[in-house]
Amino acid sequence: MINLPGEIRHEKNLSEFILEVKNLRVFIETLDKEIEILRGVDLKLRSGEVTAIVGESGSGKTTLAQAIVGVLDTPPFYIESGEIYFDGQRIYPSSENVNFRGAGINMVFQEPLVSLNPVYTVKRQLEESVQVTDSRVKRSEVEGGLKEILSDLMIRDVDRVLNSYPHQLSGGMRQRVAIAMAMVQKPKLLILDEPTTGLDLIVQRKIIQLLLKLKREFGTTLVVITHDLAVAANMADRMYVMYAGKIVESGTRDEVIKFPLHPYSRMLRDSIPSGYSDSGPLKVTEGNPPDISALPPGCPFNPRCPLVMDICRVREPGMKTIEDREVRCWIYEGRQNP
Repeated sequence: MINLPGEIRHEKNLSEFILEVKNLRVFIETLDKEIEILRGVDLKLRSGEVTAIVGESGSGKTTLAQAIVGVLDTPPFYIESGEIYFDGQRIYPSSENVNFRGAGINMVFQEPLVSLNPVYTVKRQLEESVQVTDSRVKRSEVEGGLKEILSDLMIRDVDRVLNSYPHQLSGGMRQRVAIAMAMVQKPKLLILDEPTTGLDLIVQRKIIQLLLKLKREFGTTLVVITHDLAVAANMADRMYVMYAGKIVESGTRDEVIKFPLHPYSRMLRDSIPSGYSDSGPLKVTEGNPPDISALPPGCPFNPRCPLVMDICRVREPGMKTIEDREVRCWIYEGRQNP
């Protein structure tokens, strides 16, 4: 059991989905042009599940997360169109100052210094994070729980870390502190951007186990953003695969890992170590991610696709529904559900 200070457990919300993103388009302004980073993203997160958003660097995963949380660096980024709903309430666009961060939505950034205050000790920041959730809790009452959480994250010298400033810690240590800060707030929705990057396999496994405990014990919905399909395979109930600013496939973890529909999903699956899939020998991911500022005509994946057809070089496919799954690929044209 996770011993977090304060009392809270999130029940599943009345609607099936705790988060909905509809046709989200995000641009970045450069000196000479505007570049579309997210090109019409739709997704739905089921309450209480773990959802993985998977894709290579530059696919738009982090931009999507920042848009959801409302921390896009504007300018140069801006949202051109789209809607975002959290817990049944529209949070973008919104004419009101909707307070949904902290115990509502929280995010652990890939660079933890973004969320850590350089002039406060780790202990003070963790104590304040607890009080965001439950103002009745006194700082003197939480130290034992904080030490336990840090120990669970495989931080050995807990007292030293608690009394340190962020710049005095290694990158991996700061990352674990940022995860602890998010956990003690017990948010309804926790977004983690590359939560295990740079950590050894033992620490990775422990963090994954702890996050899954958070989900089970407090009803937290988790979103894991990663380029590593193996991490997603260990955690996720459902997966979205992103490429060049769009979702190209979605389905359950087993569907995407065992029976990927999109050639890009297949490429990612085949590049992970055996034990996660039955794809045979390990393969190297071929080609490079596209330049989002100069996408090729047609499907952006066509220069790398082993199944490319003439139409792939001319027109970009729409999203097709295959049973309960979705895929954006010309191979499935004509197989869309009625």
